Amino acid sequence: MNIVVCVKHAVDESELRADPAGKPQLQGAQSKMSAFDRNAVEEAVRIKEKKTGTVTVISIGSGDWKKSLKEALAMGSDKAVAVNSGQSLDALGTSYYLSRAIRRAGPVDLVIFSEGASDTYHGLVGPMTAEWLELPFLGYARKLDVGDGSVRCELALEEQEEVAEATLPAVVSVVSEINEPRYPTLLQIMQASKKPMEEVALDSLKDERVPPVRVTVTDVQAQALSRKRVVFEGSPEESSKKLVDALRRDGTI
Repeated sequence: MNIVVCVKHAVDESELRADPAGKPQLQGAQSKMSAFDRNAVEEAVRIKEKKTGTVTVISIGSGDWKKSLKEALAMGSDKAVAVNSGQSLDALGTSYYLSRAIRRAGPVDLVIFSEGASDTYHGLVGPMTAEWLELPFLGYARKLDVGDGSVRCELALEEQEEVAEATLPAVVSVVSEINEPRYPTLLQIMQASKKPMEEVALDSLKDERVPPVRVTVTDVQAQALSRKRVVFEGSPEESSKKLVDALRRDGTI
């Protein structure tokens, strides 16, 4: 079975700071594989271990984005494709180039995405890529069973759960509850450097269907937080009652 898993190298949102004007300080910010994408890689590797086959990990980016690919290789992926973008892409453009890279990688049985990137969390690239590939899409899978020629998923939706099935090849996005990602050992990290990683230029993937950039980010601001700095004095019981009364007055509860 040939599995492709797509990952994003993203800003580490847990380490991100804002300047006095409320702008994120992106210069020098730490980056890592998108947190949810680690679940996608883990699921791909688990399927490979059960079914045999290969896992190809693909990422579009620039700078130090290969770090995420190396981590995916250390987790058990077999080879990587690093698409060097050198430019800003919206969700439509990202899905287009991923679909082209997936087709370039050869015949594929299953493509796995996470539910969304941990920095932007659009959740659009997976289904858009399925549309470009003209393949069925199953989203927000919390359990995934791959059979002979089909994939069966338990889908975690907002107010209900569903079970859906599609013939292979197919595209699936998984939620973080699906597994617990493994942490590579030192030996696995060292072995990952010997696994094949192909770097591909973005322009080499273009064809006549390449979409124009339709969405641009004009501004990003951190949410302003302010505290009322109210202190409730008295015994724990008295303070608790005062707190509840204040929350009720504010309409919080």
